[in-house]
Amino acid sequence: MEGNENKIIELINVSKSFENTDVIDNVNLYIRKGEFVTLLGPSGCGKTTTLRMIAGFDLPTSGQILLNNKDISQLPPNKRPINTVFQRYALFPHLNIFDNIAFGLKLKKVTNTYINDKTGETYEKQEKLTKSEIEQKVKKALALVDLEGFEKRNVATLSGGQQQRVAIARAIVNEPEILLLDEPLGALDLKMRKEMQLELKEMHQKLGLTFIYVTHDQEEALTMSDTIVVMADGQIQQIGKPTDIYNEPANAFVADFIGESNIFNATYEGDRKVRFCGKVFACEDDFAKNEPVDVVVRPEDIEMVAPDQGMLTGTVISVVFKGIHYQIIVKVGKNEIEIQNTQSRKVGEQIGMNIYPDGIHVMKKEFTSNVFNGVITKHNTVEFGDGEFACDVTKLYPGSHLDEEGYLITAKGNKLDLTGVEVTAEVGLNDIKMSDDPDEGNVRGEIISLVYIGDHYRYTVRTENEEDYVFACDDLWNENDKVSLIIPADKIRLTLKKQEDA
Repeated sequence: MEGNENKIIELINVSKSFENTDVIDNVNLYIRKGEFVTLLGPSGCGKTTTLRMIAGFDLPTSGQILLNNKDISQLPPNKRPINTVFQRYALFPHLNIFDNIAFGLKLKKVTNTYINDKTGETYEKQEKLTKSEIEQKVKKALALVDLEGFEKRNVATLSGGQQQRVAIARAIVNEPEILLLDEPLGALDLKMRKEMQLELKEMHQKLGLTFIYVTHDQEEALTMSDTIVVMADGQIQQIGKPTDIYNEPANAFVADFIGESNIFNATYEGDRKVRFCGKVFACEDDFAKNEPVDVVVRPEDIEMVAPDQGMLTGTVISVVFKGIHYQIIVKVGKNEIEIQNTQSRKVGEQIGMNIYPDGIHVMKKEFTSNVFNGVITKHNTVEFGDGEFACDVTKLYPGSHLDEEGYLITAKGNKLDLTGVEVTAEVGLNDIKMSDDPDEGNVRGEIISLVYIGDHYRYTVRTENEEDYVFACDDLWNENDKVSLIIPADKIRLTLKKQEDA
């Protein structure tokens, strides 16, 4: 976020673990007063846990949460000027709308100041709100959510959208500084969701409160937010305005998660030129010459032209009408490229495509290889990343070999027992294979993410002890699939962590 003026909430090095599993990993974030901030990400990314820590329902394992520069990390929820609206509105079915909204007010106590008539001294007294005060606050809240005159209605007679408004009125009637909204539109149908997105944005502008919104729906985030915080795997991937998040994603995950994307393996050629799909394109980004990068091109930024006029030429393999545009998939070599255009094309047709510099966004590659800390076993295998793998330990010492007993004989003739020797193990993104047979591979895990990169999928598989393997695969698997991983011995590159005298 630009600037840090008027900070109302700040998370400093916040982490959260449940049963030794890290859910939030060292998050740093601040939110300005009056801002509409959306925490966006897939299920299990940590966005709701972050919201619950701000609310006080969960306490951070480490780090600080500041409200107006005061540490509230250990403060209970009822002591925080924060209210939450959940996906399940939790309205009381036996109470009418007025009593649902007034419920918290009837329990609330305020500090009133009085003057003693005899002594003239002032004193404070904790008192409940009067009936007229409650009535006034409820009517004001109902007006803000456009439900005037609904006071006596039973909540069971309301539509989903109206029930959501009642839940919001109940939250804002206590005049919180911050309103937290945890996927509040999740129970509504698509048409109602779209209407409520606009109403919530308008309500935010009327109230002037700080809204912190949680969703996995990118359209909601882009429609309503001043600022979007994209999360994955307990970490913040990118913070920015909706237009920046969409047009300038920080990495392939953000590009893939926000909107439709064409993502390509690429090489930066220098002088604002980048190579992908076998061609060199002009771009507006600057990286080191010959650096491997990822490139994202949005489908609407590809121009269709005659085959002999295009920077790229391909064959149309799919055309789907999406209402406001056609989704056209074109095969270019091994790459499948998506185009969105109001004009259609025929399957089997040859077309040309132009991509201009302002439609090409170059991103730093997050992963170029897998690197693990490992240790050599007594069997001359290597343990790393929750698995045990065959390997060639003679690569650790040039010119060495193994004798009949399994000891390593160096080029100088020294005899070494490598048991317990610490090494670094590196495995390339193209050197790992997946299997659905749990016994075929050397390590087992679960697919936690996949991103399509032009001509292949990039997978992340996490083991039981939270070791991650990232690799490329042509085949489509599903998130949460249980798999085993196969790494050939000649694909494991070992180096000594401490060079020994041999």
